[in-house]
Formats: sequence, C-alpha cells, structure tokens
Amino acid sequence: MKILATSDLHQMNNKWKLLISAVEKEKVDVVAIAGDIFPKDVGIQKQISFTPHFRKYLERLAELNTKVVLNLGNDDNQLVIPLMYTLHNDGLCYYKPEDVAIVNDIEFASMPYVPDHPFGYKFWCRAESKNNLRIDPKQYCEPLIIDKTNKFVIIENYQSYLYNQKSIEESLEETASKVKNIQKSIWLIHVPPAHMNLDVCAHGAKVGSQAVYDFIKKYQPMITIHGHIHESPEYNGHKYFHKEGNTYCIQGGQVTARLFYTIIDLDNGVSLKHSYYDSI
Repeated sequence: MKILATSDLHQMNNKWKLLISAVEKEKVDVVAIAGDIFPKDVGIQKQISFTPHFRKYLERLAELNTKVVLNLGNDDNQLVIPLMYTLHNDGLCYYKPEDVAIVNDIEFASMPYVPDHPFGYKFWCRAESKNNLRIDPKQYCEPLIIDKTNKFVIIENYQSYLYNQKSIEESLEETASKVKNIQKSIWLIHVPPAHMNLDVCAHGAKVGSQAVYDFIKKYQPMITIHGHIHESPEYNGHKYFHKEGNTYCIQGGQVTARLFYTIIDLDNGVSLKHSYYDSI
C-alpha cells in the first residue's frame, strides 16, 4: 500500500489543487492528512464558505480511487465538525477523531488536540495531562472559542477550562483502547511529539507534546503522522521523520508555494520519501 502523508493544507488556498496533482502523479492508495485543512488566510470564521470546494476536492480524489483519512487541527473552525461527519457518512473520507478507521486492512487512529499556544483560538487546545496544564506564558490576546453563531467569545477562566477538558494523555489512552493491533496501526496526531526535533519553531523554541512522546514510547505504533509546526524541517536540518524504537514519526512541514508531503510505501516494510527534502 502507498500512502501520501501531509498536513497543514491551510497554509495556502491552492494546496488542495496541488494535492490532486500529487495524487495523480504518485498514484497512491490513501491520502492521510494530519489536521489544519481549511484555508487560514480568509480567517477561521469564514472557513465555512470553503466547504463546497472541500467536497469537490474529495469527490475528485474519490474519482482517482484514492481513499482519504483526515483529522482537524487547531486552526480549523469547530463548526465544520458536523460537515466532516456528513462527508464521512457520504463515503468521501474517513473522519473518526479519537477513534479507529480501517482502511485497506490498516487501522488508522486520530487525535486532533494540541497543547496550549499563544494564539487566541483555543477550541483544540488541551492540557498535556491533569497534572500538566502547560499554559503558554505568552498570549497574543484573551483566550477565545467560537459559539454556535460563529462569533468569538472569551473563555473566562482558561485554567479551569483546560482542567475540565479531556487531556491529550487521556485522549490518546482512550483511543488506543479501541485499536486491535497497535504495533501495526497508523496515527494522525496534529501536534508533533517532544524530544524528536520535529517541533522546531522559526524562533528556535521546541513545542512538541510530552504526552504524545510518552504515548509513542509506550505503545510503539507503526507510524505517526504530524503537522502543526509548518517550518520545523527548515530549522532542524531538513529532518522530516524520526524513528523512535519501532515507530516512524513523520512531520513533513508545509512552507512555500509547493505542496510538502511524504510518500509511505508499505509493500516491503516501511519506506519513506519526501516530496522536497529527499531531492535537495
């Protein structure tokens, strides 16, 4: 089986068109997208207007006999969640957050949450664990969430809000309990793990998740696919994957006008090839 792994298509509007071209070129069986899929430049509240275009892109991928497994990310408007389930029920994609989808006999699991960050929109932010809220000391504005009318509202007590939400650790453990053969599973986890240099920001900070790292060390899934920190491979020496024990952890980045993706070939073990970093 051949998989095209990518993330953060919100970086530029034409990334979805480039994805269609890449699938036509690479002739993959599955596209796996690890979050942040709706255009960022129009603003989070206007992402709803992209939904008809999104459906058309998925219909085109279906015409190419390519299955799509995807996750949402921290810059995706929470009000698109019902649409995602509709697209899943229509057979255009597999959207099963904190659950398992079986695609070509492989178990794909997903976890969309990220640790806190400085940006205002907090719907997808979660504590690492109940003992580690990990609130970023730098905040650009008040913590915000979107209400049912698609308007931003302030989270009055953010510390309490985080504590009362399911943590990243809890989400991973709950999802892992649904996987039958975790050593052969593939995970879509938007935030990269800590301690692997897949989380390097342009200003040098490393912002990966300790809970994700601990989960990988403990369970050793076959592959984890990440995103979130678009620029990381540009600041870590073009590193787009890390092998932790038996697990291949992939974070291919998403910068410039080209589409960044990683081809995963499972026909003879696991082999990886990046669309850009393996050719420079």
